[in-house]
Amino acid sequence: MSANLSRGECWLDALTFPASQTESGPIRAREGDLDGERASFFAVVPDPGNRFPRATDNVVGLEQGWLLARAVRRVIDADRDADVKRPIVAVVDVKSQAYGRREELLGIHLACAAAVDAYASARLAGHPVIALIVGPAISGAYLAHGYQANRIIALDAPGTAVHAMSKEAAARVTRRSV
Repeated sequence: MSANLSRGECWLDALTFPASQTESGPIRAREGDLDGERASFFAVVPDPGNRFPRATDNVVGLEQGWLLARAVRRVIDADRDADVKRPIVAVVDVKSQAYGRREELLGIHLACAAAVDAYASARLAGHPVIALIVGPAISGAYLAHGYQANRIIALDAPGTAVHAMSKEAAARVTRRSV
């Protein structure tokens, strides 16, 4: 794995066709092949230039939630009249939701809810939705990106974890050491 790429980015590169254009920002949306049929893959990736300081890592914040929702809804709209709906794969490598005072005031809960609703709407519209957990799947970030899947597959590998709260966050809440 490249030192510059997150686990999610590495897996996305391995599973999809090369990006058709230069990618930037916290969400990667690509097409790939899944068992002989076209599929859409989505990953949340680090965004060092994000304008919200808590959202520079592979976390789900305001922009990530809204961008995930938009990307998933584009697939739903594109396949609206298709007899067979393409699979959607959430490549999950998300450490946490990007909570901070500004994020709370600007409605991070709405952004994350939009992503949840988009994935649930895709599933209800007939898209097979698959979550592939390749790294951490923690807290509200996982709820927004992956938990709405029909099938959830997790790698049995170091660094892959599904938790309601990270150890660090639990230590802050309980005011105890990690």
